[in-house]
Amino acid sequence: MVTPFGKFCRKLRIDKEELLKDMADKLGVTSSYLSAVENGKRSIPQSWLHGISQIYELCDNQISELQNAIESSQTVLKFDLKELSNEK
Repeated sequence: MVTPFGKFCRKLRIDKEELLKDMADKLGVTSSYLSAVENGKRSIPQSWLHGISQIYELCDNQISELQNAIESSQTVLKFDLKELSNEK
């Protein structure tokens, strides 16, 4: 299932007349990895918000839209439990 992040990326590629492979090459990953991220099978690397924004020279509105798409696509919550005792 395509995530909001995947939809954003696909629209961006269509607007830029690029293929999935073109974007994957620019991000330094394989096409299959990018596809897995877009389909929610892999987590979105944290560096991609900045990377995609820079590579595609996104305006502030597009960056905000990308950030919202990333947040909407997150499927994993991480908690740091190092400081908690067994009772907590």
